[in-house]
Amino acid sequence: MKKLLSFVPLALLVTFSGIAVAHAEISKEKRQEVEKMLQLTGMQKLVDQMLAQMITTFKTQLPDVPATFWTKFQEKLDTRELIEKIIPLYDKYYSLEDLKAINAFYSSAAGKKILSTLPQIMQESMKIGQEWGAKVGKQAAEEAERELKNK
Repeated sequence: MKKLLSFVPLALLVTFSGIAVAHAEISKEKRQEVEKMLQLTGMQKLVDQMLAQMITTFKTQLPDVPATFWTKFQEKLDTRELIEKIIPLYDKYYSLEDLKAINAFYSSAAGKKILSTLPQIMQESMKIGQEWGAKVGKQAAEEAERELKNK
């Protein structure tokens, strides 16, 4: 067991340990608005996708970790439990009136359009960012190489 745990990356532990938010008492009405917002924004799906991507990344970075660990780890991940821990953040940062306005917006045609197109925009933005970063990186490397040659 100790050997298996030695494979678990510190980043993985830090990622999930930082999520433990103290449960505050939230009014029933405010909790309903938070849950409505999370439902409208597809938070459950986003969390599932985020966790799947993180696990895929960790598997690649840690090829020596046995597959049984990843299977057990994924079995224990309950995204609803994680969302329950996140709900108090919305209580902390948004008033009931804020949540109602946010939900009204996300229920509107414009809000629905943003929610439906945001994944594509993010994907395309990431591609643009990667191309831009590669270009800037190449330019910086060429300039640094020229400066080193001139010294």
